[in-house]
Amino acid sequence: MNEKTFAQVNTEISIHENSFLSLAQYEQLLRTFTSESRSAALEGTVYNLDHEQLTDLNAIEKFLMKHLFAEYAWAFEISPDSALVELFTLKYTYHNLKVLLKHKATGLNLKHLLISVGPYPLDILEHLVATFSAEHCPNFMADEIAATWAEYQDYQDVRVLEIGMDLAYFKHLKSLESAFEDERLKQLVRLTIDFYNAVTVQRAIRHQKPHSFMTQLLSDEGSLTSAEWIELAEKGDLAGWFSKVNPLEFDAELRIYEEKMRSGKLTNLELEYLADLVQFKLLEQGQFETSGPLPLARYLFGKELEVKNLRLILTGLTNQLPVEIIKERMRPIYGQ
Repeated sequence: MNEKTFAQVNTEISIHENSFLSLAQYEQLLRTFTSESRSAALEGTVYNLDHEQLTDLNAIEKFLMKHLFAEYAWAFEISPDSALVELFTLKYTYHNLKVLLKHKATGLNLKHLLISVGPYPLDILEHLVATFSAEHCPNFMADEIAATWAEYQDYQDVRVLEIGMDLAYFKHLKSLESAFEDERLKQLVRLTIDFYNAVTVQRAIRHQKPHSFMTQLLSDEGSLTSAEWIELAEKGDLAGWFSKVNPLEFDAELRIYEEKMRSGKLTNLELEYLADLVQFKLLEQGQFETSGPLPLARYLFGKELEVKNLRLILTGLTNQLPVEIIKERMRPIYGQ
């Protein structure tokens, strides 16, 4: 990857950054009590929903995702390295593969659940699922889909399709790591996989699930084996893992979460928040860089978090969730 090729991209990012909501705009939105006042608070932003849309949770979701996917389409168009953008859109590709496999298994019309985003058009993915032939995709995608389908044929349980595509996603994600020269992007890949495993195993332990259940769900692409994840979680020693993978070991805020791990007081919600926080802080290192891929990665991750925050706020307020609970669950804000 030639870092100089990102110079023009980073100039464009400095313009696009103006679309992010400010902390003051978030605070104004959190003080609203009606859909009309929320619409007024969002007026003049890229999230300018009318008050009728703000009373419909499906309309809110559709609007937010349309905005996010437009950002990804722009990023694919201007990025000199599509793998960088695919790092963020790949989860939607595997969502689509789940949908298409479920349609193949059940015959149900699920096309309304498909998402048109990423480097693989929907017709290519449909062909891939129908034929297990990867004419326009990496061969390992066809191999993973064929293996998952064969397992489904044995068990006749659609959960096999869910689990198979989740694990295939992490294999594909891991394969992207070699495309990056910047060590921080490699770390981002590894952290994404590891935090999935950490959240999965902690939740399973607290729900007293058997080892066989956990082993099925855990990805082998992380820094530990399934057996090691289970052993750490059972001992309450996830901090032992986190202290080794934390890319910002001297960050005081992250140490607070590590201490909660050590004392066994870190909740599942806090662990999920920590996953976003660590990745956010890792990418914040690109805040003042003028070349290289990190500013675009930071921008795209910031958009993901902004959509998460707006989904939380708008749906939470509509459902009359207390503002303090909403604030506790909000993700870091780009530029703050």
